[in-house]
Amino acid sequence: MYCVDQCDQLLRMISQSIYVNSTENSSSVGAHIRHILDRYQSFFNGIPEGVINYDARKQDKSIESNLEAANFALSSLSRRIEALDLAENLGRGVTVCESVHHERPSVSIPSTVDRELMELVNHSIHHLAIIALLVKPFGFIVGSDFGKAPSTIVYERS
Repeated sequence: MYCVDQCDQLLRMISQSIYVNSTENSSSVGAHIRHILDRYQSFFNGIPEGVINYDARKQDKSIESNLEAANFALSSLSRRIEALDLAENLGRGVTVCESVHHERPSVSIPSTVDRELMELVNHSIHHLAIIALLVKPFGFIVGSDFGKAPSTIVYERS
């Protein structure tokens, strides 16, 4: 999956100190990677029961603070994506639960496995774009397509 490959590319480039670096005005690369991985984990945890609860994220701080743990979690995610039987799951209905306002109860809506995969990709790309900005001051230049929506890349190339 394109965005997971970009996460892998990034984690291979940076050091532990850059991974955890944060400022008063921004989260660390690690916080963004952990958030991306949390949502995928919620997705995979919810498929068997048909209920994906994005509020029930593990929020594993070791992934946020440890580059090695993040690499391990990303490898695990890659294996889960490869093992996902898309033919069996495309169009399969699921219920998605998530908070959309901090003072209101979470919302549950119908969706499909493939729609949620699309949203995970788009959500990941959004965070990868932020990550690209976070590593730039350290002299890291990511590719011009890094953190960019596939539709934008297609548009720019046409």
